[in-house]
Amino acid sequence: MSRNIQIKAIAIYQILGGVIGIALLVLVMFGGEVTVTQEVLRFSILAGLLYIFSILCGRMLFRNPRKGLRLSLVNQVLQVVYFSIGAWAFQYVAGLRIGVGVDMVGGWIFKFRFALSSFHFSAGSDLGQKFVGVNLVALFLIFWLERLLEKQS
Repeated sequence: MSRNIQIKAIAIYQILGGVIGIALLVLVMFGGEVTVTQEVLRFSILAGLLYIFSILCGRMLFRNPRKGLRLSLVNQVLQVVYFSIGAWAFQYVAGLRIGVGVDMVGGWIFKFRFALSSFHFSAGSDLGQKFVGVNLVALFLIFWLERLLEKQS
């Protein structure tokens, strides 16, 4: 596969991941199932900004591939690790997550998880969950992006 086709494929993936993320965020916010508090609104804005960042990374790959590859690398690094430990939790996925992780509640249980454009952030409220995972899709994309950046030099 040529380098240009690879870059376009990553660009389209990031744009679609961001668009799906924003669409799901709007559905959740206006679906009537979530009480919109200041905290929910703040975290929703953070999620929206991350999804917009994903879209911008994809667009940048079309306009300036070198800069786009660097920004895309940052976008994927943000998606590699997801966790919930005590009062802290973070998960950001713009696209697809195929995750492998360890659930530490009641023992060490290895889990395999799938997700499509999702976001979760928690600070200060213990959810009773303890897990750490790695998004294999984001990890694969990081290696792919680094290889494309090396070819760019």
